[in-house]
Amino acid sequence: MLEMILDTSSPNLYISFVDGEKEIYTKIVKTINNHSEIFLDNIKMGLDECGLKVEDFSRIIVGIGPGSYTGLRVSLTVAKMFSWTKNIPLYTVNSLYILGSGYYSQDGKYAIMNVAKKNHYYYQLLEIDNGKLIETLPTGFNSFEEVEKILENNPEHQVIKYEDFKYSGVNISKLDSLKLIDDIHPLVPNYLRKEI
Repeated sequence: MLEMILDTSSPNLYISFVDGEKEIYTKIVKTINNHSEIFLDNIKMGLDECGLKVEDFSRIIVGIGPGSYTGLRVSLTVAKMFSWTKNIPLYTVNSLYILGSGYYSQDGKYAIMNVAKKNHYYYQLLEIDNGKLIETLPTGFNSFEEVEKILENNPEHQVIKYEDFKYSGVNISKLDSLKLIDDIHPLVPNYLRKEI
């Protein structure tokens, strides 16, 4: 099964094409507020490099958030467009799961953090046990100080921040938490914010 994985929740633009147990194309671009300008071009480069068309894919997986609202809208809009125009099933997944996916080949406990505005962070504590992802603390949004307290109380978790993000399209495609979207039209990003 050929899968396209897209995520623009962080300063990294991430595109992956997965064919079974093999990642046949990966593009990670560190950008500053210009995902919308280069996203489609990078997808097209991958399609051309692999000799593929959008309609060749069996499913599309997109990071639904949390993350930058504008960034999330870029990949979600493209994923919805491809899904609707080419009749390809669309799946969503927590973007923090994507940002740490390169670690999931090894069992362990992980704290994944993505920067938000005003000295706040999106965060997720999870455990990989026999290849299965277990959420040990729900996805949250809090100040740096509050997240630091959470990390102090969970010292067994390896902290994964922006400079440590690792990706694995194969691991993402195997996640149990992938959610098939029956009606893509009302689908919006999970921005996950609170009044600060």
